[in-house]
Amino acid sequence: MTILAAVEAARVDLDPDASPAGELLVCGFATAIRRSLLPVQARLARDHPGVRLLIHEHEPAEAFALLDTDDMDLALTYDYNLAPVSFPGRYDSRPLWRARWGLAVPAGMPLPDAWAQDWIVNSRNTADERVARTLAALNGHSARIVHRCDSLELVQDLIVAGLGVGLLPSGLAVRPGIDVLDLAAPEVEIRAYAITRRGRAAWPPLALVLGLLDSSPAAEGR
Repeated sequence: MTILAAVEAARVDLDPDASPAGELLVCGFATAIRRSLLPVQARLARDHPGVRLLIHEHEPAEAFALLDTDDMDLALTYDYNLAPVSFPGRYDSRPLWRARWGLAVPAGMPLPDAWAQDWIVNSRNTADERVARTLAALNGHSARIVHRCDSLELVQDLIVAGLGVGLLPSGLAVRPGIDVLDLAAPEVEIRAYAITRRGRAAWPPLALVLGLLDSSPAAEGR
């Protein structure tokens, strides 16, 4: 982005009223791409056709590595309230939205029985494993982490097959054979963030997209 930003800065100096233009490399987790980036892309296509998003799906650790090598301009990442992340000083972060998650179990299984089941966790991030271990410990069990997969659809397949339990968004429309049980004391919330390298947010295309993310309907869930 360094060369692109310099070119854009020179263009803006010559024409301060010019609209932002350029390709913005964005990576993020699947839910944030659907919930936040796709609505922003629709607004860009309508109101700012000179700005184009190039979207890559990545989990947080992968996204941070790509930011550090300047292979991405913007990353959408997440943590959980029970597995918080502290962002290094080389990043600027802004919260986007948060959402409740519940414990997905085979249909009809009561919550007290769920803690002793095998667990299904993410294969590319350790945050939900930390949450699983915390929840199980608070309920007198040691979480038995058995299955790891990245796709929420595959998590559902494993649960329907009776292979374990796992965390899913509370508002997700799940397939038959699954109940998503509410969690309280503690609740579980996922928290989404927009992350940039410090000092880069003034680049006009990036500033535009960050502003659209802040004003999007998805951000109302903060």
